[in-house]
Amino acid sequence: MPWAAGGTAMRPVNMAKIAAEAEIIRLQAMLKRQGIRAAFGAMAAIFALGVLVLLNILIWLLLRLYMQPLYATLILLVINLAIAAAFGVLAMRSTPSQTEQDALEVRQRAVRELQGSLALSALLPVAATLFRSKREAAPRRRRLTWRRK
Repeated sequence: MPWAAGGTAMRPVNMAKIAAEAEIIRLQAMLKRQGIRAAFGAMAAIFALGVLVLLNILIWLLLRLYMQPLYATLILLVINLAIAAAFGVLAMRSTPSQTEQDALEVRQRAVRELQGSLALSALLPVAATLFRSKREAAPRRRRLTWRRK
């Protein structure tokens, strides 16, 4: 297996070390990329919030042309409250997806099996000790052997 420079075969330990280092480099690059995406997302959210504020101001100014400022403000307040309530209800009604439920079931099954195997592995030394102590406590019987005369 001439993978290494010079035609010598690389040992499995070296391969594992190289694989671990490559995984660390991959994770660092992925974290950097995700950090940049989060920064751009935060900036987009700030500007989207600014757009919503200006939209509210524009609607208020338009309503003010047709009615008194107090009534324009109350109408805009009710509209914003209704939109916020609708999104709040949608957020509260969110139930776990089928994938989340399946993952939870798999995790619970694995934990139960792990607990069972731990209990079994804890009982094996006790059972071996009991078996050994019973063998040692029982009187030894002489085996019948056929002797030649």
